[in-house]
Amino acid sequence: MKKRLIALTLAVVTVLAMMASTASAASPINLVVDGKKITPTVDPVVESGTTLVPLRVISETLGADVTWEQSKQQATIKTAAYTVVFTIGSKSYTVNGASKTLIVAPKAANGSTLVPIRAFSESIGATVNYNASTKTASIDYFTKMSGSLKISGSTTLQPIVQAAADKLVSMNSGLSITVSGGGSGTGIKDATAGTVNIGMSSRELTTDEMKSLKVYPVANDGIAIIVNPGNPVKDLTKDQAAKIFLGEIKNWKDVGGNDAPIVVMTRETGSGTRATLEEMILEKKSVVERATPFASSTLIKQAVAKDKNAIGFDSIGFVDSTVKALSLDGKSATSATVISGSYGMGRQLFCLTNGNASGLSAIFIDYLKTQDCQDNIVVKEGYVKLS
Repeated sequence: MKKRLIALTLAVVTVLAMMASTASAASPINLVVDGKKITPTVDPVVESGTTLVPLRVISETLGADVTWEQSKQQATIKTAAYTVVFTIGSKSYTVNGASKTLIVAPKAANGSTLVPIRAFSESIGATVNYNASTKTASIDYFTKMSGSLKISGSTTLQPIVQAAADKLVSMNSGLSITVSGGGSGTGIKDATAGTVNIGMSSRELTTDEMKSLKVYPVANDGIAIIVNPGNPVKDLTKDQAAKIFLGEIKNWKDVGGNDAPIVVMTRETGSGTRATLEEMILEKKSVVERATPFASSTLIKQAVAKDKNAIGFDSIGFVDSTVKALSLDGKSATSATVISGSYGMGRQLFCLTNGNASGLSAIFIDYLKTQDCQDNIVVKEGYVKLS
C-alpha cells in the first residue's frame, strides 16, 4: 500500500511538473517596446529575475548598431550617445568605458546572443518594467521624450527628418521639434555654431568640419540626373553628363536628343547635393556658371518639370512623374542600384551634432536608425534604408 502511495505521489508530481513546463512553453515572455508588441525570432527568457532578449531586438527597435567579435565572444552595442559592451558568459560589462556588473551573464541560444534588456535599456536612459502575471517586459524609450529640438540643413534629408519629428511629437505630448532647410551648408554652419541641436547634410564633411562635429549616417540616397518627361534622351554616360554640367556639351542633339539648346539647372552653392555631384562626376570642378541655381530639391525639380530642354539633378527621394530620371552608364537611379553600388552616384545622408550627441538629440538620431523609421519613413519617402 505504501509503495502504491509513493508511486502515485511521484506520478502526480511528474504530471504537475510536465503541466508547469507545458504552461511555461505555451506562455513565452512578451516584449513590448514603446507600446508595440515585438515578436523576436528567438523568445526572450527570464533567469534569476533577469530578462534576456536577442541582440537583433535592440538593433531594430532601439536604433543601435551591433557588432560581434567572435574571438572574444563580445557584442558591442552603439547608440548615438552610448557604447555598451557585453561578453558571453561574463557578468562584467561596460557603458562608455565604465565597468559595471550584471546579475545574469549574457548567453548564446539557438544561434542568437541574448543580453539583459534592463541593463542595456537603463544604460541608455530607457525605462524597463516587468509584469510577472502577464510575463511582459516593457521598454519605454521613444515615448518618454520631453523638451524641444531645433534641426536645420539639407533639403534632401528634410522630408525624412520632418516625418520622424511629426511621429515622435505625436507620441510625446511634451515634445516640440522644429525642422528647417537651407541646404547642407546651413546645417553644418548651424550645428557648428550651436544654434541648432542637429544639422542635416547630404554630403560628407571636410576634415576641418569634422573637428567640431560628430557625424551620424541615417539613410542612403542616390543623385538622379533629371530632365523633362518629354525629352527623348533616356541615358547618358558619366562623361556626357559631366560635359553637360560643365557647359562643354550645349545641344541635346549631341547626346541623341532634339536639336535644341540644353538648359542647365543646378542647386545653389552650399548644397550638399551639388557638392556631391561635383565630387563624383565633375572631378571637383564647378557646374557651369550660366546654370540657373535653385535653393531646394523641390524647386529644382519643379523648374525642370516646366522646361522641355532643361536638365538638373536631384535626390531619388524627390523624383516623381513630373520629371524623368536618366540612366547613367546604363544604370537606372533606383534603390536597388544604390544598394548594390552599381549606380555611379550613391551617397549617405547624415545628421550632425556639435560634439557627441546627448539627451533628446541622441534619442532622435536613434529613432532615425530604427527599423520602424527605416521601413516606414525612409523607404516610403523614396530613399534607401541603411544596410
